[in-house]
Amino acid sequence: MMRRVVAGAVFVSLILMSAWVIAGVRGGKATPEPGRTAAGKTAEPQALPRMVDLGKTWCIPCKQMVAVLREAELRYKGRAVIEFIDLDKKPEAAREYKIMMIPTQIFFTADGREFERHVGYLPFQEVEKVFTRMGVERSH
Repeated sequence: MMRRVVAGAVFVSLILMSAWVIAGVRGGKATPEPGRTAAGKTAEPQALPRMVDLGKTWCIPCKQMVAVLREAELRYKGRAVIEFIDLDKKPEAAREYKIMMIPTQIFFTADGREFERHVGYLPFQEVEKVFTRMGVERSH
């Protein structure tokens, strides 16, 4: 019985979050724009592939992504730019990147083209697989 209550609460939460995000997204262009790295530093424009994670600091799957972003930032230092965009602080990014649910991770090639998009928690092993498909090697 308790599992059903918890599952129902999670489902309702996802529906409400989706409705809130969708309400803020009406059209727009998915043009990548420099954001912040997982460490909170401003990312400088570079000719490197990018992983952009868009979410909110209070969202549970978004919180789970923090460790993944830190690990990716360490493993791909100098090879890829890892960014987090807080949609509470920068709500226009939801429209800009065409975000329907959070968290959303978008991988961009060095020339700025979207390579792959994922919605939800993405384990580090899956991040590695995407970078491998992109031809990005770990720095160490």
